[in-house]
Amino acid sequence: MVAWELIAAGACFAVAVIAIALGFVFTTHSLLDDHVHPILHTLGLVLLIVGIPIMMVGAHFMDLQEKKLDESRKGSKSVHVIGLVSVILFIPSASVNAQQTIFNVPSTDVLDRGKVYAELDASLKPTNGSNVAKFSSFVPRVVVGAGRNIEFGLNVTGNIQPGADSTTLVPTIKWRPYQGENGWIIVLGNNLFVPVGNRAYNAANYFYAETSKTFKNGTRITFGGYDFTKNAVASANRAGGQFGFEQPLNRKITFAADWFTGKHANGYFTPGIIFKAGLNVTGYAGYSIGNQNVSGGNHFFLLELGYNFE
Repeated sequence: MVAWELIAAGACFAVAVIAIALGFVFTTHSLLDDHVHPILHTLGLVLLIVGIPIMMVGAHFMDLQEKKLDESRKGSKSVHVIGLVSVILFIPSASVNAQQTIFNVPSTDVLDRGKVYAELDASLKPTNGSNVAKFSSFVPRVVVGAGRNIEFGLNVTGNIQPGADSTTLVPTIKWRPYQGENGWIIVLGNNLFVPVGNRAYNAANYFYAETSKTFKNGTRITFGGYDFTKNAVASANRAGGQFGFEQPLNRKITFAADWFTGKHANGYFTPGIIFKAGLNVTGYAGYSIGNQNVSGGNHFFLLELGYNFE
């Protein structure tokens, strides 16, 4: 007999995927005209938001199933086939896959040699003076572990909807020169901005140095400094601080927040949650609040989905 927790979890995951997929369609400007379908755009925003907690409920049911399996193992050496399948397919491993950013601020994690991570970030906010929310930008990224505590990556920014794209290739590098058994980590990183569409400048750069401390309860704090050259995030050079905070709530859900100081294109405080949606799948849901002009609408939803290739 199939455990009811597995049925409930499967139903939650299916509903969440459908909700997020429909939300994506209803809020994408190129697919639906917001003047003809304003109700659908609003419905799409609701679906995108509710899909995340529904997925968390599914993860909770998997937790219940895992606890039941642990209890059964104590009284018997045999393992139920369905329970074994659930462990393999749904329950995240105890080890945490490296994340390349908290939300926007780089994390101090570095991929091991040969590991590959892919992610899609999407911001969601009103555009063109409308109160209807829609996706306004997409940022795909891929990161590869090179060994010797070094990883390389590529982000593709400037994919704006609606409006003319200003596509920019952003090759990245991160190096971890120190990782202590006491929970302290130091990383150095650099991002190079190379515009390839609607070029307004030739190149720009972002360099950062930061450290993190992980405590025994899993809490991690990150702090460091950055320097953006001219045209990277503003018309002039910008330097300041970057900070992060992560607090695991259980095996699947972590409360997190990060912040870039300063008044520029990256100057946001973003609180939210990070959740494990599968063995190698991680979801991020946050709300970015600008360091300036908040009353003028400088705030938006930030959704990210990442996958670790083993």
